[in-house]
Amino acid sequence: MAIALVTGTSSGIGLATAVALARAGHTVVATMRNLNSGAELRKIAAEEKLPVHLAALDVDDDASVRDGFLKAVEQHGPIDVLVNNAGILGGGPVEETTLDQFRQVMETNFFGGLRCIKAVIPSMRERRKGTIVNITSIAPLG
Repeated sequence: MAIALVTGTSSGIGLATAVALARAGHTVVATMRNLNSGAELRKIAAEEKLPVHLAALDVDDDASVRDGFLKAVEQHGPIDVLVNNAGILGGGPVEETTLDQFRQVMETNFFGGLRCIKAVIPSMRERRKGTIVNITSIAPLG
């Protein structure tokens, strides 16, 4: 079975993805900015005895991504599957949203995923195997 690293697993699609992968027999490194947000995932994993390992990882921070991926590989082996799910909502009508708000959304939703891809792709290329899944969503402008 595969080693899968999923970002943004504290709720929603990320949590559901981590659980589904673990139920399918994969070892899952479930990452989130704040491990205190992982209570629901921790509970499901414990109740079902799933191979889910929570890890702190902030996709906005180069060092956090680098260190998080290194630690995951040290503890579990090479990452076979990366699911880029971490994201934040931006918001409101374009004319009422500041450029700083747009920049923060791009930092997390675009550059965060790119950081994770850059962290995992060298090993995937070397092994000539691996899968990267990018999850995105769109919120209509008001």
